[in-house]
Amino acid sequence: MLARSYVTLIKHQWPLIAFGFLSIFFGNIGQSFFISWYGSSIKDALLLSDATYGGIYAIATMTSSVLVISFGGVVDRVRIDKLLLFFTMLLMIACALMYAVDSVVGLLLVFFLLRFCGQGFLPHIAQATVIKRAQQDKGKAISLVGSGVAIGEVVLPSIVIGLIAFLGWRESWLFIGATLLVVFLPLVLWLVRKADLKRTRIDADNQNHASDASRRQVVRDWRFWMIIPIALVTPFLVTGVFIQQDFILEAKRWTPGVLAGSFVFYGAVHWLSSVISGSLIDKYRSRNVLILIPIPLLLGLMVIANIDHTLAAPLFMCLFGLAIGATNPVINTLWAEMYGVSHIGAIRSLVTGMMILSTALAPWVFGIVIDIGWTLNQLIYALIGLILSFTVLLVPVYPRI
Repeated sequence: MLARSYVTLIKHQWPLIAFGFLSIFFGNIGQSFFISWYGSSIKDALLLSDATYGGIYAIATMTSSVLVISFGGVVDRVRIDKLLLFFTMLLMIACALMYAVDSVVGLLLVFFLLRFCGQGFLPHIAQATVIKRAQQDKGKAISLVGSGVAIGEVVLPSIVIGLIAFLGWRESWLFIGATLLVVFLPLVLWLVRKADLKRTRIDADNQNHASDASRRQVVRDWRFWMIIPIALVTPFLVTGVFIQQDFILEAKRWTPGVLAGSFVFYGAVHWLSSVISGSLIDKYRSRNVLILIPIPLLLGLMVIANIDHTLAAPLFMCLFGLAIGATNPVINTLWAEMYGVSHIGAIRSLVTGMMILSTALAPWVFGIVIDIGWTLNQLIYALIGLILSFTVLLVPVYPRI
């Protein structure tokens, strides 16, 4: 039944789904998991310390988050094909600059462009457009396009490793840029035409959008601020744990391969969770799935705190994948349910910018508590307390969403 419903959706709206999926998949070029494979090469080439490299990355990411918030509303006003052309060209420029980067300032610019276009705007354009244009089964549609991240996490590391080994780390960026130009851009622009996405306004279709909330109204809505903490805690926690994984490896006496081998499980469960949650959203509404998101996070943290065997690694990675896979479709469709779709680009850009900021702060916050001498279990139980506190915030707002 689940598979049949997805097949039906793809059959009727495949150009829209393919456009969103490809935009998010190629946007992985700006995701931390992709860039991380180049970290050691960049530091060696530019003679950077870990602290300097991390600081450059954090500044670029935080700047990106501010600009995504500021300009994300263009998705509601500018034609999709023009936006895709502009941000893809910027991403190609970033690839070319990475090939030639030889200074801290240059690296800062490259990281900013990668994060702003790859992590920020390409996924934002895709998801805002799909939320607006998917007339039915929005949950399934968002889960399908969002799986571009999960599939990227599984297949792209091997591709990157192969490119670096065959071409060299600098030259691999030229190949990536050429792929954007030759493969992604022509294909995604064709899909935009096929799905008739050039219109900036959507026909009413018996819906009254006059009551849809603007971003200013959303910011003034107390319900939004009660939901945001639980929406941001998943990417914050997962990023912090991944970036500071050496702390876990040392405390557990695990080898690096223990976690590296678990990323396949994480990516697979991430995708599966996204698919299942999309179906649940369409059947029960986002609000009824939202309350389930903290559960796998809490269970994953309990596994880290209480199990030292190496089997704990794939187990907690699966639980984290379950949480991160459900978060994206639940949160994105929740805003559409609460505030309508007329200004969903502006609303999503606010949330996306806050998410990017949280992922930029996570390694720094985790690093501080590690440096002041916290044990792994102290950190884990502090995170558990944080998640429980954010879950409690949903209690007064839940009946009103």
